[in-house]
Amino acid sequence: MKLLMVVNKQKKSSSRYKKECIIPILNAQIDNSLNLGWDIKNIILLTNFDYSFKDIKAQKIDFSDNCLTGSKMYGIQYVLKNNLDDGEIVWSKDIDAWQNIWFDSPEMKDVGICTYSSFKFNGGSIFWKKNAKDMVDAVLDEIQKGKLKEEPTINELLKSEKFKNRVTVLNNTYNVGCSGYYPRALRAIKPIKVCHLNPFNRIAFETHRLDRDGMGMVSISARLEHILRKYFKLAKELTPEGKKRSLELRAKHLSKVY
Repeated sequence: MKLLMVVNKQKKSSSRYKKECIIPILNAQIDNSLNLGWDIKNIILLTNFDYSFKDIKAQKIDFSDNCLTGSKMYGIQYVLKNNLDDGEIVWSKDIDAWQNIWFDSPEMKDVGICTYSSFKFNGGSIFWKKNAKDMVDAVLDEIQKGKLKEEPTINELLKSEKFKNRVTVLNNTYNVGCSGYYPRALRAIKPIKVCHLNPFNRIAFETHRLDRDGMGMVSISARLEHILRKYFKLAKELTPEGKKRSLELRAKHLSKVY
């Protein structure tokens, strides 16, 4: 399996995508991947700027400015053409999706993808086989028309009659993010394999590690937490506001059936 991360830094990026935020995230991601046992030759980083860390050097490629979030799809297309052998799988993930434990590629058809807490597909962690190239091309054709961005296009096409039988909906363990965190974490096979959080977002870390959601769900392993704390200033306990919110969310979750 190949691991793919893509960064298309633009001049007018939001704070989330500014270089001073991107670099420590990439450093932590590479540190985490190597710590888990990834072979350097299987880590692919595609960027539009110079970057290297711990013997991982980014490949600079051209991206479209039409859809910033769709940059991952250009990256996948590039890898399927240039870096993937027949039978191999590429795992494409957002740079704030953190591999929590080691895992091999999941059993899947041509594409393996998770959902949010609803049945909406989440583009932040997707597994692709080489023969999914036509599906990637179709998504990019739609993105280039400028009508829809990455996730809406993925949802529209991968659920279509043409492609739906080639898609495997994976357990949430491969992508537990902060949106709808509790039902996603609840449904996930434990230990959770991928924790999706931006470490510059205080609430995101509190949700995954400090039980801000109020249901005793701690997704991040001690190993991953140690690495994240090397690179980011992270809370060790909830603020009074966070504790209040934890109680509110606990009451909300207990009143619902997921």
